[in-house]
Amino acid sequence: MNRFKPMDIAKFAIFILVVGFVFIIPVLTLLKMSITGEEGITLANYATIFADPRTNKAIVNTIVISVLSTIIAIVFGSLIAFLVAYTNISNKKIVEILVLSPYIIPSYIITLSWSNILSEKGFINGIIEKMGLPIINIYSVGGIVIVMGICNIPVVYLMVVNMLRKIPKDMELAARTSGYGIVDVLRKITIKQVSPAIASGGILAFLAAIDNFSIPAFLGISSGISVLSTYIYEKAISFGPSSFNIAAALSVILSIIALAGSFVQIKFVAKGSQMESVKEDYSVRVFFSERNVKIINVVLMGVLVIVNIVPLLCMIISSFYGNYGSIFDLSNLTLENYQFVLTNSGVAKAASNSVFLALITCVICIIVGTAIAYMKVRKNSKLASFFESSAALTYALPGIVLALAMIFHWGKFNGVYGSVKILVIAYITRYMVLQIKGSSTALLSVESSLEEAAQISGSNMFNTWRRVIVPLIAKPVLASSFLIFVSSCSELTLSSILASAGTKTIGLTIFNLKQSGDYNLAAAMSSVIVIFVIVAYAASNFLKMERKVKKV
Repeated sequence: MNRFKPMDIAKFAIFILVVGFVFIIPVLTLLKMSITGEEGITLANYATIFADPRTNKAIVNTIVISVLSTIIAIVFGSLIAFLVAYTNISNKKIVEILVLSPYIIPSYIITLSWSNILSEKGFINGIIEKMGLPIINIYSVGGIVIVMGICNIPVVYLMVVNMLRKIPKDMELAARTSGYGIVDVLRKITIKQVSPAIASGGILAFLAAIDNFSIPAFLGISSGISVLSTYIYEKAISFGPSSFNIAAALSVILSIIALAGSFVQIKFVAKGSQMESVKEDYSVRVFFSERNVKIINVVLMGVLVIVNIVPLLCMIISSFYGNYGSIFDLSNLTLENYQFVLTNSGVAKAASNSVFLALITCVICIIVGTAIAYMKVRKNSKLASFFESSAALTYALPGIVLALAMIFHWGKFNGVYGSVKILVIAYITRYMVLQIKGSSTALLSVESSLEEAAQISGSNMFNTWRRVIVPLIAKPVLASSFLIFVSSCSELTLSSILASAGTKTIGLTIFNLKQSGDYNLAAAMSSVIVIFVIVAYAASNFLKMERKVKKV
């Protein structure tokens, strides 16, 4: 008796071929390009890049910036997570919103805001200069490290705060009853339990720093500071005789670093997975005196406002000024920057491109990602697991590397490269795994018995999905797609290489304005994006609160 019918084998083969063609072959093509030269297969590209002092400098800069920014993210992310999860400080919701603001606002806008507030002739450096002190140079390795660290604090915070709330309170109370002091409990129990989350968050922050293109591009290119992502970008757009091959070789080096970090991060996630099913405990475990609570609140809120809000406010204020003149000169106030942003055809085209890309990416990711998640969760399908692993590979690769892989693979097909099609493919390839994971979580919250009951009642698969599954998973699935929508709308790394004259995006337009010296125009456009993101985030939270009220 045959287990598989010929039709099933054909479907299996087609599925594997399609998944491999979309997710795996582009990566293999990139690897092939890195070892291809005029004489065929060769390692000359690697010999060339390692003979270039700029390559070694870019590698060193990449590692140094990533490590130092990760340390900042770990220290401050873990500390704030502890204060929010364990102590009796007030305004925790506001603190969390302030901490997470760099997570929802594109990093290039945060970078632009910091470069604005710390500009050479800016307000802060003006005061510092009058005090006879050396001015702060944001266009430096130190500047990149600080901004990168600030942007990655939310990554560590989210990992650590969730794990802290899952540590059994009874365990800590038992230790206190046995005579342990609060410091001993924290040192011998809490830190040991939360260390996998700290390490996992730290590695994620490190990978985010390696992957980040916008921060070193905004702050490093003009000052001659190269990291691997910007160095690859420079090689890819130079259009020399072997520029793509050299860029491919550099991409392989960057990918090896990123994938090695991903494997290490997976191990730490596995260590903390034993507490996945533990319910989060929001009760206070460490009590400070009323006086100390006030001091901590003032310091914490003050630091978060200065770090995450003040630069954005200064950027918004600067968007109302002309490109030249002092901010103290009220005659320099103008609405021309916003008039340009709201009426310029190029900006309008970029905005429509970004919204279109975000919408079509979300729709396809929701349909395909939810179908794959259903196969994985309900059918325990190996094909679905293969699809998810393939999608995870392209997500784990740095964005600049994936962009090159898209060019090498899809550039061979007429009408794809240089059109919006390649951006659609790149975005879907990049974000698909996020939807698979979000839809999987949504499906796990729905009892399979509900589907069985519908089928016993005579409902076919289509009606079961329409009447049972879709209504139950729609809201969490759409919530997970919100991150994809915002990320797609504000994406820069992929579009920096893949976009053509007619397919420029919001992120690329802001980047071009900044590089051309139109700082206040870039600030005006960034301000509009910030307002859009805040409104969308507030609307998302309002809907969540409304659902909770209806349940009550």
